[in-house]
Amino acid sequence: MEIEALEGLGLTRNEAVVYLTLLEGGRCHIGQISEKTKMHRRTIYDCLERLQDKGLVNFIVEGKTRFFNAVNPQKLKEIATEKETKIEEILPKLMEMAKRPKARTEATVHSGKEGLKNIMEDILRTKPNIWLSLTSAGKVTEKLPFYVPKFHEKRVKARIKLNIIFGKSESAIKRAEELKKLDMTDIKFIDTNYVIPISIWVYNNKLAFMLWDSELGILIESKDSVDSFKQYFNLLWKLAKK
Repeated sequence: MEIEALEGLGLTRNEAVVYLTLLEGGRCHIGQISEKTKMHRRTIYDCLERLQDKGLVNFIVEGKTRFFNAVNPQKLKEIATEKETKIEEILPKLMEMAKRPKARTEATVHSGKEGLKNIMEDILRTKPNIWLSLTSAGKVTEKLPFYVPKFHEKRVKARIKLNIIFGKSESAIKRAEELKKLDMTDIKFIDTNYVIPISIWVYNNKLAFMLWDSELGILIESKDSVDSFKQYFNLLWKLAKK
C-alpha cells in the first residue's frame, strides 16, 4: 500500500522501495541498502540521486563511506500538494516508521533547492524560541525567491524570533530593508564589505551551514557546537550596530 501511494506521488517503484527501506531502517550505506532490497548497486545509486533531487534523502560521510537517510515524511505533504494528491492514509504509518529508534545521526548533508528548503522547514517544524543567523549577503532570495516570503510568513505566525547579523554589502543592506518590515525580526550590521555566499544558522541544538551557490545545506546536531557558536554570535551581536 505504501509503495503504491508513493508511486502516486511521482516516485518510481524502486525509489519508493529505497525510501521506505531508509525510513524504516535508518541510515544505511549502499551495500546495506542492496542487501535489504536485493537491488543492484547501480540502480540504487540512480534512485538515491533522484530522491535527493526531490529532497527526500540526505547523507552523511563517515571516513570514506557515505550513509544515506530518509528525510522526515512531512516532506511528502509538499509533494502531495504540488501534485494535488492525498497521502493522509499512509502518513501516520510513515511517521511511526521514522520515529523508531535508529543510530544517532550527528550531521546530514541536504543537496539542491529542496534540500535547502528541508532545513528551513525543520526550523518551522521544531519551533525554536530564537533563530540566530550570521550572513553577509541575501543569497537565500536568489535561490528560493518564491518560497522565502511564505517561509517568513509562517515563521512570524509561529512566533519564532530571528536575530540576524549582516555584513555591510549592498545586497545585504537591500535584504535587511525587506526583513525590517517583518515582526519577530531584529537586524544588526558588522562593518565589513567582504561577502561570502554562505549563512550560518543556529536553532535549538542545531547548527546549519547554508552554501547557497553550491545549493548545499550541512546540518549538525551538537549541543557543544551550538553553545560555542552562540558565544561567538553574542559577542558579534554586542559589537554590531543597528
